[in-house]
Amino acid sequence: MVTDELTAKASPEQRRPGNPGRSGRTSPGPEKQAGAPRQSATRPAAGAPRQPAARSTAGTTKAGTTTGTSAAGTSAAGTSAAGTSAAGTTAAVATATDRGPAAPGLFARLLAEAGISDTRFARQVNNRARTQRRVELGLARTTVGHWRRGMKPRDPMVAELAAAELSAVVGYPVPPADLGWRGEGYERDDLGLAVADLPDDTLRTLAGLSGRDMRRRDVLHDGAAFAAAAFADPVLSSLTGVISRITGDTPASPSGGAMIRDMTATFRRLDARFGSSEIRPQVVAFLHDRTRAAVDGPADTDTFSALAELAQLSGWLAQDCNRHALAQRYYIQALSLAEHAEDVMMAGRVLSAMSDQAAALGHHRHSLALARAAIDRAARQSAPPVQAMLQDRLAWALARNGDESGCMRALAEMERVISREPGEAPSWAGHYNSGDVAECQGHCFMLLGKSTVAEQRLLEARYLQGEARARSRAYAEADLALSYLRRPRPDLEAAIEAGYQAVELAGSVSSTRITNKLTELDEAIAGFSKVVAAREWRSRVSDVVGRGREHPRVTSG
Repeated sequence: MVTDELTAKASPEQRRPGNPGRSGRTSPGPEKQAGAPRQSATRPAAGAPRQPAARSTAGTTKAGTTTGTSAAGTSAAGTSAAGTSAAGTTAAVATATDRGPAAPGLFARLLAEAGISDTRFARQVNNRARTQRRVELGLARTTVGHWRRGMKPRDPMVAELAAAELSAVVGYPVPPADLGWRGEGYERDDLGLAVADLPDDTLRTLAGLSGRDMRRRDVLHDGAAFAAAAFADPVLSSLTGVISRITGDTPASPSGGAMIRDMTATFRRLDARFGSSEIRPQVVAFLHDRTRAAVDGPADTDTFSALAELAQLSGWLAQDCNRHALAQRYYIQALSLAEHAEDVMMAGRVLSAMSDQAAALGHHRHSLALARAAIDRAARQSAPPVQAMLQDRLAWALARNGDESGCMRALAEMERVISREPGEAPSWAGHYNSGDVAECQGHCFMLLGKSTVAEQRLLEARYLQGEARARSRAYAEADLALSYLRRPRPDLEAAIEAGYQAVELAGSVSSTRITNKLTELDEAIAGFSKVVAAREWRSRVSDVVGRGREHPRVTSG
C-alpha cells in the first residue's frame, strides 16, 4: 500500500516533463523554463533508452500535462518553497508503459469485478497522486486501457499508486508484483507477515494473501523463505494482549460462523484421509470468499473465530505441501484473527502449529519457545482435549531439544488431561484421542533414542488410532519400522512388514510429511542392500519415496 510516508523524493535523475503519445509512450516537445531545474518525466526501465525531455513555459498546460513553477531551491519531487507549488510530474510518468508479460487479465478482471470504468479509475489514481505524493499525473483513461490489455507502467511510482488504488477498490491488498508490475518495493514481499492493528485490516490482509495464493504467485513458493524470527512480533503481541479486540455488541451472523466451521470440519476430515494437495485449492478459494464477505459485513467474534480456524487449516495445508513461506503467513493471520475474537483456545492452537512448522524446518529452539508460548497463552483456559494437544506439541519440542525429563513431564501431563471429561471442547479438537497420545509417546521416545519403549507405544497406537486418520497412521507405522531397525539386533523382516503397511496407508495420501518420513525409512533399509527382501522393498516403493526426494529433506516429525 502507498502511504503518506512514501512521499515523492528527488531521484538521482530528476523528472523531466513530457507529452504522452497515442501509444502511451513519452514523445518529446520543446520547452523553456527560466530558473527552474530540469525534471525527469519517467524513470526508464532497465536497459531502455532514455526518453528525451520535453519543455513547456512555466504555468502552461500542454497536451493535458500541467507543469508548475517553483521558487529557487525547490526540490524536483514536486514539493515547493513557501507559498509556491511545483507539481513537476507529468502525464508522461503515468502513461509511459512497457510491453511485456503481465498476470494474464488480472488487472482487467479486478477492474471489471469492481465495476469501475477506465475514466473513473484514472481520475481516482490522479487524486491519490495529488493527495499522497503532491504530484500531478494527468493519467488518461487510454493509459488504463493499455494496462487492461497487458501493458505495464514504466515508472515504479505510478505502478505503486495504481496498485494502491486497485487495492482500495477491491478491498484487499493487490501489490504491483501480483499484476506483473515493478513497484517501488519490488524486492520486498512482506504481505501477511505483520499483525494488523484493526480487525478489518487483518481481514483485508488475509483476503489479499488468499487471493494471491489462488493465482499461484511463485513469490510465496520459491522467492520468499520461511523466517523463524518473523513469528516473534505476532507471538509477543498475543502474549501481551496488545492486539485490538472486536468491540461492540454486533450480533453473530445466523449462518456465517457456523457455516464456516462446518465446512472447515469437512476439509479437516478430507485432509486426514487424502492429504493436503488434493483439497488445498478448494480450502483457499473458500477462505478468500468468506474473508471478502466478512470485509463487507459487520465484525462479530463468532465469524472471526471461525475464520481463524479456517486460516490455521490453510496454513497447515500449505506447510504439508512444502510451501512454508506461505504457511507462515497464514499462521500469523490466523493468530491475529483469534486474538481479535478473544478465542484463547484457537490462539493456543495456532501457536502450537507455529511450533510444529519451526521444528519441521530444524529450528528446534524456536519450536520450543513457541510450544511454551502456546501453553502460557491458553493452557489454563482450555478444555482438556485442547490442553492435551498443546502438551503434545511441547513434548515433541522438548524431545527434539534433548530434554528427556521435560519431555516426560509433558507426556505425563498429556495423559492426565486427556483422561478427564472433554468439557466444552471446540470441534477442531474433537479428533484428539488415546491413539494420538500413544503415537505422540512413541514418536518422542524415538527422538530420545529409546526405540524399545517407542516400539511398545507405537504398537499400541496401531490398534487405538481411527481408520480415517490415514496420515497419522502411516507416519506411526514408518516410525515403528524404524524402531525395529534400531533394536540391538535389527529385525529387518518386521521393519519391512511395517514399512509396507505405511506405504499402503500413504498410497491414498498426498503429503510431503509422509513421503519425507518414508524416505527416511528407505534410507535406513538401504543399509541392508545385501538382503534380497531389502532390495525388493526398494524396488517396490521407489515411486512413493521418489516423491519425497523431490522436496528438500526436513527434520523428522
